[in-house]
Parts: sequence; C-alpha cells; structure tokens
Amino acid sequence: MDLYVTNNEECKISIEICYNSGIITNNAAGLLLEEWSNEYQISNLQLNSDSVEGNRIRILEPKGIEGKDDQTFVISTVMVDGHFHMNLSGTSEKAILYGICEILDQTYILDHDVRLPQLNMTSTPDVKKRGVERHWGPSMTTPDSLEENLNLIKLLARKRVNHLMWIDSWISLSWYQFLDFRYFPALQRADQQGKIKLAKECLRTIINEAKNWGMDFYLSCTEFNIPEDLLERCPDMFYQNPQTGLRVLRLDNEDTWLFYKAKIKEVMEDFPSLSGIELWTGEAMEIWQCYRPDTDTRSIGELFLEMYDKALEAMDEAGRSDGRIICSSFTHHPECEKIYEDILGRLPERCDSRSKMQVEDYYRFHSPATLPGRLSPGREWVEFDLGGEYRGDWAGWITCALAFIPDRMRYYYDKGISGFMCRIRGYAMGPNTTFIGDYAVLKGLQSIKYDIYFKTLWDMNISLDDVWHMCKRRGFPDQMLEFFQLSEKVAEQAHYANECIVNNFHSSFIGSIERYEWQLEYCDHPYNTTGMERKWILEPSEKNLSLIIDEKEQAIQNVLKMSDILEQCKQELIEEDYTVLRKCMDYQIQVVKVFKVHTEMFFRYRLLMMTKLENRHKLLVECMRRCEEEVMRLRLHDEVQAKHAYALISDIKWRLSCDMQKYYHELSYHGVCKVAE
Repeated sequence: MDLYVTNNEECKISIEICYNSGIITNNAAGLLLEEWSNEYQISNLQLNSDSVEGNRIRILEPKGIEGKDDQTFVISTVMVDGHFHMNLSGTSEKAILYGICEILDQTYILDHDVRLPQLNMTSTPDVKKRGVERHWGPSMTTPDSLEENLNLIKLLARKRVNHLMWIDSWISLSWYQFLDFRYFPALQRADQQGKIKLAKECLRTIINEAKNWGMDFYLSCTEFNIPEDLLERCPDMFYQNPQTGLRVLRLDNEDTWLFYKAKIKEVMEDFPSLSGIELWTGEAMEIWQCYRPDTDTRSIGELFLEMYDKALEAMDEAGRSDGRIICSSFTHHPECEKIYEDILGRLPERCDSRSKMQVEDYYRFHSPATLPGRLSPGREWVEFDLGGEYRGDWAGWITCALAFIPDRMRYYYDKGISGFMCRIRGYAMGPNTTFIGDYAVLKGLQSIKYDIYFKTLWDMNISLDDVWHMCKRRGFPDQMLEFFQLSEKVAEQAHYANECIVNNFHSSFIGSIERYEWQLEYCDHPYNTTGMERKWILEPSEKNLSLIIDEKEQAIQNVLKMSDILEQCKQELIEEDYTVLRKCMDYQIQVVKVFKVHTEMFFRYRLLMMTKLENRHKLLVECMRRCEEEVMRLRLHDEVQAKHAYALISDIKWRLSCDMQKYYHELSYHGVCKVAE
C-alpha cells in the first residue's frame, strides 16, 4: 500500500532533520518543501529538528557505506506506532540531496491525493560526473541576472547535476569581464568604475551557490583569443603572414605564454571555490594556427600538451594545485580527431578530456567519435547538444531525440566514459523563433528530452516509460509520449536521406546550388565511415531520387500523425500548452512539406546537369512550380524561412535562363559528387 502525503487535501506528513545539518541538507529539505507546496499545493508542511508524532520523512546524519561513493543514498520505510517513517540516509550531504530528489521523483497524485510508494532502496549513480555546459545568458556579471542564475542552479540540482561548466557569453572575449590583468602589465587596467570588481562579486556568488548545492564549478574557457588592443600594445607577440597579411600569436615569444597564463592565474586566485577551467580549443585562434619556427617540429598533439602544462603551471603559481582542467578535443583542424592520436593516454593527471559530440553525433550520419575511451582513460567527458543545432531546435521545431540520446549515452558509457555534459541552449517553439534561457527550456513543453538525459545519467538502464511517468509535464496524457517520439523521426526524415545529411544544419533552407554541394562534401568528412556507405544519394538516377522523396513523404505522414495526436489530447492539455503546440505544429507541417519538394528540386537539378536526358528539364520545372506553391503557404507562418526556401528557386531560375552548356556536368567534377562509372 502506498503512503498518503495528503488525504482530502489535508497534509499527513512532516519532515524531520535528525542531526546538525549543513547547507546542502538544508537546501535539500527546502527543495522538498517548495516543490510539494508549489507543484502539489500542499499547505501546512512542517520542517522539524526535534522528534514529532505522526508520519515522517526522517533525514539521518550522513555516514560512510563500505564500497559506496559519496553520492549513494539509502531510503527505507518502516511502521512505528501505526505511522510510517521514511528514513533517508546517505554517504554525504550530496547523497541526502539526491535522496530528496528521488522522493520528489516518486511523488504522484491518485484520486486527488498526493502519495508516495513505500520506498526501500539503495541507489548509486552510474555516471559520477553529471554536467551542464552553458555559454548563452543569463549574464554572470550583473546583479540583475543573479537571481536567474541562482534559480537555474537550484533547478539543475533538482536534476542531480553536480558539475557546471559555464561562461558569461559566447566564447571569444568572455573572460575579460573578470580580469584586471594584474599579472600581465601590458594590459593591466584600472577599475575606475568598479565594473570588474562587480563582475567578480557576481561570479563569486554564483560559484558559492553551486557549492551549496553540491556542485563543482568550472569557468569555461580560455584559449588563444585576444583583446582588441593586444596587437597595438604588444606587436612583437604576433607574426604576420607575408602572403595573406593575417597576424597570429607567436609560440616562440615568451609574452604569449605569460599572457595566456595571466588569465588563468588571476581567476584561480580570485575565485577560491572555482574547481578549475574548461579549456576550449576550437572557437578562437587555435594553437596549431599560431606561428612557430621551422625548428619546432612537435606534432599538434604535443602542442596541446604544452597548452595544458602551461595552464597547470598558472594554477600552481596561484596556489591552486587542486585546480583541474577539462580539455576540449573539439578542433577546426581538417584532420579532426586524428591530431590527437600521438597523445592518447598522455594527458596530465589533473586534465580530463572532453569530446564535443555536437559535431560527431548531431550530423547524425557520422559514426560515433573514436576518441572517447582512449584520450584520457578514466577521466573523460562527452558532450551532448540535446536541442540539436542539426535537428530542428534552432528553427523552433518540436524535436525530441528520445531514442537516440540514451542509445548514444549508453554507447559511450560502455567505452568507460566517466562524465557527461549537455548544452541546454534552446529556442522558443514555433515560427519566428527566438532564443530562450536554460531555465525556460528545462521547464518548457519539450523538457522530456532533457529529463531522459538526466535520468539516464543516474541509471543507464532506465526505460523511457519510467522517465515519462516521473517527469511528464503536468496535464500531459500518456498519449503525448508518442507525439514526442514521432518528432524524432520527423526531424531525421525531413533533414536527412537514409541518415546522410542533405539539408541545412540549422533546419533552415539552403539557398544555392553551391551551398547544397558544399553540404554534400560532408559525406567525405574525416572519420565519417557511415557516410562513405551512403554515397548512393549522389548517384544520378530516378530510383535514388525516389528513395529520397519517399523518406520526405514519411516525414510528412509522421508530422501529420503528431498533429492528430495533439487534437486527440486537446481536452486534457492545459489550454496554454495546447495553443503553443498547435501553432508550432501548423508551422512545422508546412516546413516539412517544403523540405520534401525543396530537396527534390535540388536533386532534379543535379539529374539535369549530370545526365541531360530530354525529360529532365520538364520534370525540374514542374518540381519548381510545386516548390513555389508550398513556399507561398509557408509565408503565412514564417516570412524568413520562406525567403530562405525561395532563394534556391531563384538560383535555379537564373541558371536555367543562362547558356546551360557551360553548366552541364559541372557537378560531376565537384569533390564528392562523382558520376558512377
């Protein structure tokens, strides 16, 4: 028999803390009171430090458990004098927090009463390091944004996150708001208006709040990005390429490394609660792009090792030998992962590698990345972009990869990965989408795709049905699970051809033949073994085109089925939720219809250019007419997307109006688009 938390709307339980608790336990108890009060409208909840009568949740003093780490909690339910006692203990205060989260996860409503099962369990997370990366707002440098940051930290603690890798704004100059450069005199600046001091105070508050919820905080990033006045003040640090005129930092100049270390030394010294830094290597000037003399014959991998060593030196000089580095293996180098092959297993002990799966996993036709499990065995992170730049999130689609996300997580877990991180960055659903903050995304209509990530981190064997029943949005009937499952198929079938990408990464429409051709080059992307198996899409035949069109038709059928499910659930959904979803579905249905004919139009153009059969021109023109009709319907939803879609029509019209002789077979000479012999 399950336990009553309320009966006839009257609270039947109290909470008792049975020891002199610390801040993490107090926060956890407050979280329980707050969620039960706000989500279930339970009033008169009592939090006691002394023993009381009645049904109780008793939080016991943490103590070690042999063979268990500091995240293990134990919950047992017993009857005492006719009342139930749910005893929660753990190996640390963090474990107590996670036990409270479990109790909240298991809370449910039946016949208008709030209930709990009689929990008896010992639970340890499968993934010990569970992180969130963030680099798009809210700001961490202003008091106005502090509350939003603190609320987000509390919400992530509720998801059992224990590592934050945050930056104030998108990469390049994001550290400089926190720096006075006292360790690099050439850039040292007086803080006359107190902006740097204020920024430091705000960040310090955020870091300390993370610690109060059992989280390690990493400031993400520093790389070889430069403030605008560095070239003017320190011209000797730069080398100018005589052919291109471009200037890059010199690795053979001591000041380059003093500048690099000064940033790390200052933040590690000024933020004593900072666990370390997440070191990016792929979004600014990269070390392999910097100048070095011909006598420097080290490999690029060995240059990365120097970069890591210098960062550790800076931490040590700041008296922070406890500081760690998370080293991104993301790079824009043409050989991608290959440049790390000679340093596998050679990262310093205080360095953990991080593989950025945004690229390898979310182009979707890629094989899984090869570095995880090899670069720094036992100390490796894998990042997931759960919204997906490459699956419709940026265009405001309903898109939840509820099968792919846990499947890929389990694949890397089996490789021995010890940490996972995700980026939450998302956009509002529907046409004319705008960026929204992490808190709104995690509380939003598509939150289930984040919950499947967070729940799988704790239990790699958890089922989607279990996650849904614990985490589904209030008012969502169970039929809505199929709605979100279909969204994954719609995204893949609309954007790809048999898992080979043929449309634009960010779910907008490709506007020119050249851009389409560039897109198809990714079939030959390094390490893309599956792409090589799918080059059939490049072969000019009606049969292959039919396969591509059929997949787009399947996307249309699935998005229409999503629409039907939404209508079937209308009466059970909160009116506001239904309105948002309905508007988004109407828009997404039309976008998918345009994707079908837009993709067909490009491939029909290819067929005309590469085969010159007499009926090819007629078929292309007829396809263009159908595309124009669908684009006109899209204008009613989103003028910007419609404009992008129409650009390709204009490009092909221009080409067809020209002397076509010089265009025949041009595609057959393009890198990967070769006609089969």
